[in-house]
Amino acid sequence: MAALPPPPPSLEPEIGPDGLARDSPVLAYTEKIVADYIDPTFKASSSLYVRGVLKYIAHSSPDFWMNWLVHEFSRLRYIQENYSKIRDVEKELENLTLEVKLTAGPKKAALEHLRKKIEMSTERIRLAKVKEDEAKKAWEAAAQVVKEEEEAKQRLCDDLNRLVQESAASQYSRLEELKKRLECLNPIRASVDVSGINIVQQAATNSVPQQPTSQNLANAIAPASNIHKPATSGSQQQRTAEAERKQRSSNSGGRGRGGVMVLPKGRGSSGSGWTGAGFET
Repeated sequence: MAALPPPPPSLEPEIGPDGLARDSPVLAYTEKIVADYIDPTFKASSSLYVRGVLKYIAHSSPDFWMNWLVHEFSRLRYIQENYSKIRDVEKELENLTLEVKLTAGPKKAALEHLRKKIEMSTERIRLAKVKEDEAKKAWEAAAQVVKEEEEAKQRLCDDLNRLVQESAASQYSRLEELKKRLECLNPIRASVDVSGINIVQQAATNSVPQQPTSQNLANAIAPASNIHKPATSGSQQQRTAEAERKQRSSNSGGRGRGGVMVLPKGRGSSGSGWTGAGFET
């Protein structure tokens, strides 16, 4: 191994008057800089390191080792600053761990309570949704029933309207048929039938001692005329008036004592068609 080059004169140790070697001014100045830049907590450990480094520097190139020394100082300063930050973080972590240990029980109980409440709320929401679905299905079923009932009601109404129309049409057709048949009948025969009905009604009312009036006679004729109502004309009205006059004359001349009506003989041979037991057929 090659020997180290001799140190420069400025770095050689000086011999004091007591015969002991003194540190060179460069080493003293370097130690002073290190003491200014390094925290007191690191002085004890770093002082020996610096001394060893300086002794090695004394046997090397001054420029190279001065640059290396500056780099080492900056690294030590960086370690010092970061070490303080690391210590602060460690203290905060210890405090946080202690706080977590102190509050772990209550927090765990609170979290468990919240979890149970959330589960209960979820269950209530599920039951509410189930009830909502059931109510929706019931509403749809009720709406379907109402719709079916309305359709059935509409069908019944349509059937009823159709039956009423058919019944009215049949009644109208029968009425037209009756009208045609009445028109085909002899109008003289119709007037005779009306006079015969009036005679029968007059015989039934003779037991009452009261002279019938023209209004009563008209009321008696009205039902018969409604039953057998032919097509009216001027000649039929004239025949009805003549029958009323004949009826009045017969009522006034056919009464005997006690107000009893005496029917004239030979009525059956008259032209009215009365035979005593009914009308002539």
